[in-house]
Amino acid sequence: MQNFLGNKCPYCGKNFTAEDDIVVCPECGTPHHRDCYKEHSACANEEKHGENFEWKNAAVPPVHKHEPVGHESGGITVCPNCGRENPGNSRYCLGCGAPLSFERPRVISSEEEFQRERERIITESFSASFDGISAKEAAIYVRSNVGYFLPRFAAFSKGAKFDTNFSAFIFSFFYLFYRKMYGLGIVVFLITTLLSIPTYLLDFQMVQEQYVEMGMLSQIIWNVPHQEELAIYSIIANLLVWILRIALMMFFNRLYYQKVVGNVKKARVLLADKGEKEISSYFQKKGGTGLLVPIIFVALTFIASFALAGYIVSSEFFILPEIENFL
Repeated sequence: MQNFLGNKCPYCGKNFTAEDDIVVCPECGTPHHRDCYKEHSACANEEKHGENFEWKNAAVPPVHKHEPVGHESGGITVCPNCGRENPGNSRYCLGCGAPLSFERPRVISSEEEFQRERERIITESFSASFDGISAKEAAIYVRSNVGYFLPRFAAFSKGAKFDTNFSAFIFSFFYLFYRKMYGLGIVVFLITTLLSIPTYLLDFQMVQEQYVEMGMLSQIIWNVPHQEELAIYSIIANLLVWILRIALMMFFNRLYYQKVVGNVKKARVLLADKGEKEISSYFQKKGGTGLLVPIIFVALTFIASFALAGYIVSSEFFILPEIENFL
């Protein structure tokens, strides 16, 4: 039983003794002589319950209210001090008066707290290792957005299978090239290009018809065959492109993790006789991000888009009525 010696009953004012029969208020923890409590049928501090009042033991240092001192089971709180079962909403044991409060999950309520928590996670990640490589090596290789990738690498090393990356979903093969995953980027680019052919042909037909209506073409240059079938193929192809993007979103981070681990281990073998400076330089060259290849493929995409209009303009059937009238 909690030691109430040195405290007084709030009703009779007498000091508690070891022989006294004491009851404790389950709401605020105030101890009373059992007879005094029965006589008044209420806690002496009942008026303060609405103020979150907590009785303080004058003789024994109080247990911090956030320490997980008890455990709950099926709506019953078991006192760690005397083992008595108490109602789940009790903050103090009905038997001995020991605190029963539990530590609640910490809620991050401000941007400053969020940044501190983020830094803590990153710091912990830097002290970890991933499938035989250190977090420091991985960070040097990744270079940009390390705070995003390292916690995910740690999760993959512990068995996680996938994670979402919306940049991979939005930018598709451009993002792969940006992260220097050139092999996979080329495969995704070729698949996306092939799946885009039905839509590209239908767009070519539509542009021709619009130019004829506007008087900029004297006739259709080339009627695209099997347009109804192409429309069905185009719907299926677009659906497959969306599925491909979703797959990239779900699995890019894991694929990138495997690439980083593999390349770091390979570099260790190739540069076994080199110093830390040379190894870091190699990681920075092979890893990180690159803009040149994505820019090249952006340019190729624009060229392909404008090639359609260029082909029409260069046709013998293309006319500009405004220019002819002006001449």
